Amino acid sequence: MSRILRAAYWLAGGAYAASRAVGSRRLLLASKPAVVPLLLDAPLAAPSPEREVGLVGLAGGWAGDVVLLRENSLPQGAAAFAVNQAAYQWLLWRRGARFRPGPVALRAVPFAAAAWLGRRHLGLVLLYGGMVTATAALAADPRLRGRGLAGLAVGGDLFLLSDSLILVRMLLPSRDSGLARGLDVAVAGTYVTAQRLLVDGLFRR
Repeated sequence: MSRILRAAYWLAGGAYAASRAVGSRRLLLASKPAVVPLLLDAPLAAPSPEREVGLVGLAGGWAGDVVLLRENSLPQGAAAFAVNQAAYQWLLWRRGARFRPGPVALRAVPFAAAAWLGRRHLGLVLLYGGMVTATAALAADPRLRGRGLAGLAVGGDLFLLSDSLILVRMLLPSRDSGLARGLDVAVAGTYVTAQRLLVDGLFRR
């Protein structure tokens, strides 16, 4: 069953990325809301309280995906994804992750760049961007790599990259250019991969 769900996850994620490549609204509406629910088997198999926190976190991610299907819904989507990030941070902390100077400093650079580029939305960038950056910094704790959880660092960084690309996408003057479409595909691909890697690492037994 796990292999079937994993294959279904990548199929839904691929369809989501394809919808951005071809500009199909119908495919987007069918595929994007299906991505996060296909991760639920991992927290459902976990003990309490990881199970409940994981489910709440994925519910936040799913709500964010659905909300962002509407135009001009970035603040609401960010609020939902903040729940997702908070859950991941709690789970990382339970895994023994802590903030280390090196990982924090490295991820502060893209965060500062995002704050400057997105200064018209500074409050949103600082609040939600800070959440994503904190998750990435925790996931990059070298102690996790020593326990075979190196995928967490990649997942955290890909989540940070995905959200940074959303900001770059917002700054483009044309919504239908080839560059804009390429960024949409990159956002989808990095996001889908990030969620998979984070969930796999956080609920690995």
